[in-house]
Amino acid sequence: MRLHLVYIGAAAELAPAASLRALAGGGTVFVPGGLSPELGALLAASCGGDAPIRLDPDDLSAVWARTAAGEAIVCLAGSEGPALARVLRREAAARAVAVATTPADALFDDALLGQELVSLKRIVDVLRVECPWDREQTAGDIVSYTIEEVYELADAIATDDLRAEHGELGDLLLQVVLLALMLDERGAGDLGSIAHDIEIKLIRRHAHIFGDAVAETPGEVRGQWERIKRDQEGREGVFHDVPDTFPALLYARKVQQRAGSVGFDWDTVREAFPKIAEEQAELAEALGLSGSGAAADGLVATGAGKARIRHESGDLLFAVVNVARKAGVDPELALRAAAQRFVERVETAVGLAARDEIDWSQLALEAQDEYYRRAKSAEGGRADHSQQEGTP
Repeated sequence: MRLHLVYIGAAAELAPAASLRALAGGGTVFVPGGLSPELGALLAASCGGDAPIRLDPDDLSAVWARTAAGEAIVCLAGSEGPALARVLRREAAARAVAVATTPADALFDDALLGQELVSLKRIVDVLRVECPWDREQTAGDIVSYTIEEVYELADAIATDDLRAEHGELGDLLLQVVLLALMLDERGAGDLGSIAHDIEIKLIRRHAHIFGDAVAETPGEVRGQWERIKRDQEGREGVFHDVPDTFPALLYARKVQQRAGSVGFDWDTVREAFPKIAEEQAELAEALGLSGSGAAADGLVATGAGKARIRHESGDLLFAVVNVARKAGVDPELALRAAAQRFVERVETAVGLAARDEIDWSQLALEAQDEYYRRAKSAEGGRADHSQQEGTP
């Protein structure tokens, strides 16, 4: 029982000679439906036995019947080839059918990937010329969509929604291909040169893999990256290339990483953690909550007082970001997840109150908090720390 997948490609002019030779041994050969006349004729001439049998992608029973009798040879030809390969491999695994490929191993996967990426680029090329909307876009127009797609991908990953993650990666890939085309239109490179340059950068920055450098821990790797950026890539200063347009949490984490790359950093979370309490005390003093200042309840700070509260609030947030970073947690994603949990819990609390025929928004804070705690306790599979938390 064996399935032999032979990669031919999207066009007769590009068919690998080794793949065509693999068809000359005789026997039944299956091909996708919808082949171009040129590709169909090439395959018919290459097969050493009967004429190729065209497959219905919704009915592959003939392939599995042939594997039961020995070996089924399937040509992955035309635009449908890569998709057909995915289906056949998945079903072969379920049926415990061995799979052989021509070309063998990684070269086969590379051929399928290359065909899919080229197909995507060609579609984008057509849209850029023929679609009125796509024709009018600039990189400045598109980048806002790119940022949206990154956030949507982050949400899919945070919720471990693999189907959504798959779709969002496709949306992001489209952005890269389209922006690369716009770069090409301005004579500044293309998708191929972009891929080449990032390959070179990866090799240069991983000298411990592709060269003679030694880096055995993640910290040593990061330190090596920073040295290479300064020494080989001409980046100057401690805080080189940190965009001012970064969201505040990401900006804070990045500048902390840059400072850490030159040794200005706590060694451990244990050392960094007390800074949170220190900054909290300073904020409490600015708010008049420490006993050394005017009570802040019911008052709106103005002038120097408001400036100090803003200053101390920033310092506290910066300290929390630093601890999260040292603990290996992305503070941006952690805060987004916390905000999403809060939304879910409040909505659940509102629903619980409605079930009791009570308008949650009209309750006193203490009663609202009781429903909030009930909502939190109802969360499946999560530890209940409600006794340690105050009202958010």
